Amino acid sequence: MDAQDIRAVDPGCRGVTVGVVGTSARAAVMSLARAGYPAWAVDLFADRDLRRLAPCARCPAGDYPAALADLTAPFPAGPVMYTGGLENAPAVVRDLVRRRPLWGNGPEVLEQARNPFALADRLGSQGVLTPLLIRPGSHVPPVGRWVRKAFRSSGGYGVSWAGPGEIVPAGFYAQELVDGPAMSAQFVSSADRTILLGVTDQLVGEGWLHAGPFAYCGNVGPVPVSADLRETLTRVGDVVGGWAGLRGLWGVDFVLRGGYHAYLIDLNPRYTAALEVLEHASGCALIAAHAAAFDTPFPEHAREYEPTAPPFPRKQAGESGSVVGKAVYFAPRPLVFPSQGPWDTDIAGEFDPWRLPAFADVPFPGEAIVAGSPVLTFFAADSTPAGCRAKLERRAADLDRLFQPPKAEPELTHDAERTREPGGGRAGADRRPVPG
Repeated sequence: MDAQDIRAVDPGCRGVTVGVVGTSARAAVMSLARAGYPAWAVDLFADRDLRRLAPCARCPAGDYPAALADLTAPFPAGPVMYTGGLENAPAVVRDLVRRRPLWGNGPEVLEQARNPFALADRLGSQGVLTPLLIRPGSHVPPVGRWVRKAFRSSGGYGVSWAGPGEIVPAGFYAQELVDGPAMSAQFVSSADRTILLGVTDQLVGEGWLHAGPFAYCGNVGPVPVSADLRETLTRVGDVVGGWAGLRGLWGVDFVLRGGYHAYLIDLNPRYTAALEVLEHASGCALIAAHAAAFDTPFPEHAREYEPTAPPFPRKQAGESGSVVGKAVYFAPRPLVFPSQGPWDTDIAGEFDPWRLPAFADVPFPGEAIVAGSPVLTFFAADSTPAGCRAKLERRAADLDRLFQPPKAEPELTHDAERTREPGGGRAGADRRPVPG
């Protein structure tokens, strides 16, 4: 299967309903809709736009991720796939596998893929660059800059600075910080080969989004790459996909030095947040290739569940700009989500999965959001990566003005009196970080 053939992939399984579980399911549910699959979801938020797209259940934060598999029980028979965060919970994935066909990498594959030392050894043996790593119990070297990463980290959470000479604690490792632009590459693997789907710039720790220093906060792409970098990434895909036994969609985060030296930072062995950027930019329902990679033997009764509408046609690439960007806006202060805003257009009207929304992952009015937590996602399109990023930054500035704190009331004096009524509003659960 060649990259140009992916647009034509039809796995012939559109008579099933696909489940999506993870920290945030909305992006994958929309990808499935672009390929013509009806879906259901279980995640931490059950945001307004997700509820509009699919039946869903919200997993209480205190029960996440252990309760996910039990929460899938009421939904239709058929396959399930997972999104960011569950690559760090192989026991939960094992529980899912016992209940349903899995469109994703199983627990044994995850144990291998998420071992950073084994991955670095394998890549190094094939001439692929990786940062230096320090094991738990060892001292951080006095030379260079280092970060401390949890073995179960995702989306930049569980990552912090590591000081020279400190002992790396249990459950963590230290990784050399490599200077250069943060990027990501997306792949799809079948039983016999791996295809490079596209490359994006990655937004990490952006101050204009009020993100923490290492937090994932978006992608812009696809970005043009040199022939040398494409050759390097193709080799990464072949080496990693074959070594770990990966199937379906997956991605890597890397830092670019010198134009084509790609230092692999993380392996994400599942559907990634960058996929919807590439789908909107290319007009290609890449998740159809993900489904085709598994040839899942569905239960006979799964054929009862027909799509509620015929498959949506694939959009012609370039309709809204050849480069698409998404960014996650983090709360600059504690706030309560308002009852109205510029996202209302994306919540109302007829749903078209190929229309690039202005906003997504939209909370319900009155939901309490703590400072530093993600509020929502927003999008932009342009003919160049730089132009797309500039549009994202302008939209972030608009959100800053929208969410700015209310003006302080003037102090009451003997010349003026004001009746103060207690504040109200429905407060939901605090928002949690959304891995990429």
